[in-house]
Amino acid sequence: DKLFNAVFGGLAATAVVAKAATSAPADGKPRQADAAARELRRRFLPVFWLLRMADWLQGPYFYEVYASKVFDGQPASLELVSRLFLAGFGSTALFGPYVGRLADARGRKLGTLCYAALYAGAAATTKSPVLWVLFAGRVLSGVGTSLLFSAPEAWLVGDAARTKQQDALGGVFGAAYAGDALVAILAGQLAAAAAAMRGPTGPFELSAGFLAAGAPAAG
Repeated sequence: DKLFNAVFGGLAATAVVAKAATSAPADGKPRQADAAARELRRRFLPVFWLLRMADWLQGPYFYEVYASKVFDGQPASLELVSRLFLAGFGSTALFGPYVGRLADARGRKLGTLCYAALYAGAAATTKSPVLWVLFAGRVLSGVGTSLLFSAPEAWLVGDAARTKQQDALGGVFGAAYAGDALVAILAGQLAAAAAAMRGPTGPFELSAGFLAAGAPAAG
């Protein structure tokens, strides 16, 4: 673990330095367009990474947290856990198209905030021993997933159009998903530590903290 963390930290630092070096103006003088693009990155990237961290933290522990539940004196069966998973996937498929339309109509930034609220609510349900509460949490999680994979990017595109920074979108999206790979690795480390300290619901509790940090930044 120590070797992995050391290598990961070194590679992450190298990537950050290389990106900073290649994004600097050739003449060393900041231009107005560059300043506007940096402002776009400053507004979007922290929010995107915080929300993605919340999602990555939860993913590996869904099975473990549901398999740890006991109903009528019996541990949750594989069939029941599968149904819980299907409830989440089904809600994404069922509500996804409507959620996208609502985000377009009501505002993409509001959609981002709704994702944070829904995902935090879904994380809270993992503490419950009541079956219908767990199913409700899976529905919330499914709807939140639909928003995660639509609202933040749509918000960025709309913000870029409003500030006439469409040319910066490629660089912002590239940085967002390059950073997301590092966020996913870090999330795995944090989730394992949280699970070791708090049990299988620990990563979900930590996820709620990142959602609480990302929502005000989005607002």
